[in-house]
Amino acid sequence: MHPLRVLSLSCMWSLTVAGMGQNLTQYPPAIKSRINETASLYCQVLGIVSFCYTVAWMKLHPQSDTMELCKNIQMHIDVERQSCRADILKATTEDSGTYYCAVVYKERLFIGNGTVVVVEGQDSPSVEIALTVRHRNDSLAVLTCVVTGVHPSQARVFWVLEDVSEERGQSESVWTNGSSPPSVFTRNQVVVSLPEFGSGEKHTCVVESRGMRLNRSLTLSDTQDICHTASVHRMLGIASALLLQMMMVAMAQHIRKILTGSSWSVRSMSHRTG
Repeated sequence: MHPLRVLSLSCMWSLTVAGMGQNLTQYPPAIKSRINETASLYCQVLGIVSFCYTVAWMKLHPQSDTMELCKNIQMHIDVERQSCRADILKATTEDSGTYYCAVVYKERLFIGNGTVVVVEGQDSPSVEIALTVRHRNDSLAVLTCVVTGVHPSQARVFWVLEDVSEERGQSESVWTNGSSPPSVFTRNQVVVSLPEFGSGEKHTCVVESRGMRLNRSLTLSDTQDICHTASVHRMLGIASALLLQMMMVAMAQHIRKILTGSSWSVRSMSHRTG
């Protein structure tokens, strides 16, 4: 979502939003930092009268696509660079995101072009691979490689199919819902044909990050185990549902018989007394 769309309606009523990057230039475009280090962002104000203490910094929330004001940064005047500097002290992985500087001038809101901040954690990346088959009789299988412990921008994920060809696959960054603080992992998927996969050839997910190279592989035996487990669970679920339904039907019939017998007894007694 475009950052201009996430501004609150109250701001839109009273301010005219200028184009991004107009009169405000941010640099560098991206920053890589480590935990407990200081990440410095720069915002250069051009063509408008403003002071650094009037510059606001906002962070684009990766989950909700909304902007929030940054409160954990320190602002300074960099005379040499003629810019306003914002320092993120003792950075954590939760500080990763896209930061924008903003200035209000003559009822117009100016927003910078943005700086991407990536704070690397100290954990080594861990690789998990899951296989899903679209349909039992389908000829295609979707191989999924999940990479955790490293920011998606710091990891290169690809596949080596049948130990021969390299396939990039489709990578996406996934943010966990409901976690505090929010975390992100990489999910890469590639589609292979089942006849080729069923021939016993090995397919490997490769992760390159911070000078390390990790990999995990899947073979035919892995898919058999996964499919078998899924089918057993499915059969148990169906059997349990059918058994529960049969018990409820039998119980309903039994209760109906009891109620019918009771009403018949009451009618018989009323005829006798009459």
